[in-house]
Formats: sequence, C-alpha cells, structure tokens
Amino acid sequence: MIFTKNFIYTALINFFVSAAYYMLFVISVPYAVNKFQVSSSLGGFAAGLILIGCLCGRLISGRIILIFGFKKLIFTGLVIYILSLASYLAADNLYFFMAVRFINGIGIGCIGTVTSVLIVYIIPKELHGRGINYFSLSAVMAMAIGPFLAIYMMAHASFHAIFVFCLIVGAVSFIFAVFISYPCVHAPQNTKSSFHLSHYICYAVVPITVVILFVAAGYGSLQAFLPIYAEEVGLTKTAGAFFLIYAAAAFVSRPFTGKTFDQKGANIIIYPSLVLGAVGFMLLCLSKTPSLMILSALFLGLGIANFQTAIQAVCVKLAKSGFVSQAVSTYFIFMDLGIGMGPYLYGLLTPRIGFDGLFATAAAVTFGCIFLYYFIYGKKAAAV
Repeated sequence: MIFTKNFIYTALINFFVSAAYYMLFVISVPYAVNKFQVSSSLGGFAAGLILIGCLCGRLISGRIILIFGFKKLIFTGLVIYILSLASYLAADNLYFFMAVRFINGIGIGCIGTVTSVLIVYIIPKELHGRGINYFSLSAVMAMAIGPFLAIYMMAHASFHAIFVFCLIVGAVSFIFAVFISYPCVHAPQNTKSSFHLSHYICYAVVPITVVILFVAAGYGSLQAFLPIYAEEVGLTKTAGAFFLIYAAAAFVSRPFTGKTFDQKGANIIIYPSLVLGAVGFMLLCLSKTPSLMILSALFLGLGIANFQTAIQAVCVKLAKSGFVSQAVSTYFIFMDLGIGMGPYLYGLLTPRIGFDGLFATAAAVTFGCIFLYYFIYGKKAAAV
C-alpha cells in the first residue's frame, strides 16, 4: 500500500515547503530591487543565494539522517525554515536579506532531503517506482502553484503579506511533521567515524546524476527566461499558465509511468521522456502562437518531469543498503546544481543566439542526453 498516513503527511510537507520556496524565488528579485534600490543583477545574486543554501543543506543531510535519524533532522530543518521565514519580515538591508536567503535555503535543503529519503523507507520496495512518482507530484504541483500564487499575490497584495503567508505554510508543515511515525535508520558500521566524502556523496550514483545535471540546466533556464521570452513574442498571458499545464501533464502521466517503471524497468520510461523533453524545448523555440506554447508545456511535462523521477528511482536502486540517504542527497545536489547553473551558462549564449536559440540549444542538449544515458546506465539496464 502506498497512500498511508505517513506517505500523505510527508508529501504534504514537501508540497507546502516547495510551494513557498517557489513563491519566494519568484518575488525575491523584484523585492530586493524595490526594497533596497539595487540593480537587477545584484538582486538576482541575492535571490540565488537560496540555491547555495539548499546545496549545503542537501550535502550534509544524507549523512546527518544516518547519525541522528529522520525525526531530529526534519524538525531541525523546519525550525531553521520557519525562523528564516520570520526573518524576512525583519530584513531591513540587503546583507541581512542575503543572509536570510542563504539560511532559508539550508532549511529547505534539509527538509527536501529528509522527505525524499523518508518516502523511500515508507513505500514498499516493490512499489518504489510508482510510489516515488506519486510523491514527486507534490514537488511538481508546488512548482506550478507556487509561481502562480506569487504572481497573483504580487498583483493583489503586498510583499509583507506574501512573507506572512509563507510563514503560515511553514507552521502548518511543522504540525504535519508531528503526526508522522519515523522509521529507524542506522549508519553502516564502517562509516560511523572519521571524515570521508562517501559519507555525504554516493559514488555509485554520480555517473547517472551527471545526466540530470545537463537536463536540469535546460529546465532551470526555462524557469528563468520564459517570462522574458514570452513578453518578447507577445505570449505573456499564455506563459502565466505554462507551468500549470506542465504540472497537469506530469500529474496525469505519473500513475502510468510509475507502474511501468516497476514492471519493465527504467529504459522504457527514460528514453521516451528525453525525446519528449527535447521536442518540448524545440516547440518552445518555435512558439509564436499560444497553441504551440501550450503544446510545448505538455511535451515538457510528459518528458522532463517523468525523467526526473525515473532517474531518482534509479539512484535509489543503485544505492547499496544503508546508503539510500546519500544517494537521494546526491541526486538532488546535481539537480540543484543544474537548475542553478543553467540560467547563468545558457544566459551567456543569449546575446548571440537569442531566447529561441537558447531553447533550441536546450533541445539539442536534452536529445544528446539520450546517448549519455545509454552509455552510463541504459545499456546495462537493457542487459539485465
């Protein structure tokens, strides 16, 4: 059985924390520019510090789970998260705001890793593909609803109201955490003392997470540049619904893809997902009408969203007993790196090739990942 009390509360925590994260991500640049009278580039740097905090939180969480357990870490992460949300209301200068963004990211990184590892222990092993797919819908829905709420509230309320709303969301997440029954997890005997990078990074999954790094870079660029591109081609209203359509496509397809993963393996999901993702980016590159942009969102939701969760399930499968937390943490580290670095790296190309060229490049890179995946894991999986 997948939908137990523990599963539901863990998924709700992941949804609420992720939705608030995306809300704050969307408003942070305009807030910093308006509040502290800084340039958009400096405001963007301040906003991006949350990603560095997330990476730090994820890096240490895999190891800390094994030492202190799920319960202590999730409550520690939630306290850090809630206090940092409250600090947004007191941030009266840019440096204070930057510190808050970084600390907020640490809390989010810890919570995200705990919930993603916890769900692996909650779901029966034979249902991991399906269960992880269902659980990841909480993040996909947050990715759509968070930005939508942020844009809506910026038009109808103050920044202060948005911070208060996110603080309430954090408090509700804390209450949900109280009702979860946490399984025990212990570190393997040979990893309890001294420092080793393997305490924090699962080497077995690093090669496969390189694939998610490249795909996530394209998706991060989509998140960053879609509003500007949509304004350039006159599709601002359609762009507002883009991530809702993306989430809907992922939501509808997840029951099928998760069940298929469990029954037939990773390849039957990952190869089509990468093709669909590449087509989605190419359609976006060509989008000059609302129908093409909507079609692009559908293809990307069916492709990129399902690819991400399939790779996460592969990481869990590759991890040795006792190293699941490090494997999940490593997966998210590489995905966050891709999302964080993508806008910068792709942005360097934009002055020369434009936004349509940027999305065409993302399509080519995503398609190229088919071959990368094949050599790293796909051919081995086919032989099993």
